[in-house]
Amino acid sequence: MLPSDSSVVFKGSTYFSQNGANSALPSPAIVRAAQKARHLSGSMTVRFEDLKLVVKYGRETTIAEALCLWAIRRLLPDQVPVPEVYGWCEDGETLENKWDSLSQPEKIDICGQLQVMLSELRSLKQDRESSFLGHINRQPLLDIMFTDDTKPPAGPFSSVKEFHDWLSFLTRRGLEMHWPDPSLVPDPFRDSLPDDSRITFTHADLHPSNILITSEAPYRVVAIIDWHQSGWYPDYWEYCKTSYTAEYDGEWNTEYIPRFVDVPACFDAWNFYVRCYGC
Repeated sequence: MLPSDSSVVFKGSTYFSQNGANSALPSPAIVRAAQKARHLSGSMTVRFEDLKLVVKYGRETTIAEALCLWAIRRLLPDQVPVPEVYGWCEDGETLENKWDSLSQPEKIDICGQLQVMLSELRSLKQDRESSFLGHINRQPLLDIMFTDDTKPPAGPFSSVKEFHDWLSFLTRRGLEMHWPDPSLVPDPFRDSLPDDSRITFTHADLHPSNILITSEAPYRVVAIIDWHQSGWYPDYWEYCKTSYTAEYDGEWNTEYIPRFVDVPACFDAWNFYVRCYGC
């Protein structure tokens, strides 16, 4: 009989005989943290060399595949060689998939949870003597706005003003030939970018597909995933990017995003730069 639970661990497998009966398989959070490169596909693999373990995961990975491997190895152990399955689990569902089935109070509650999490994230502080805008390892920002082949590396920048000047520079590239002084090329929105913004740690891709919640009520946010674009940005960036990935007049954008991240006054200016970059 095939296992039917959404989370199964095969204690009789060789993983536990080699690593000890009280050992544990890596949790979903550990698996995601071990991902060394971003993948565009919905199915990924992570290798744990010390455990002699390969984990396959992602929104397109199904338990059906694991069941198939388990059954073949059990029924045809010598005839058809397949990997041994040590277990599987479902970490939750994406908020994107679950959203339409949630009640308004449930949606509001999830936004409240996100607000607390983002508040904690934004409470992280840099050393005042060496603050910067960039990836967490003091490398260029990896926001998809900046990572195509047509733009120079996005930092790191030593101040918000330097970052804003760079954003403005990108809109004026190629126009210098028409002006005696490149600094005179007009940018109608540069003054609308607040140079006094705080530098806060930012996820930068809070799309509902990157928010995992429990499968059953009461619904809880169990993970925020895909931190590839994260880094130190001006404090308005989280709202702008979250809104940018949402349907313009959808309820997620108009009613719920403002419940967990403040709407900045500079959003129209930010949107001008996005359009200039062809994003």
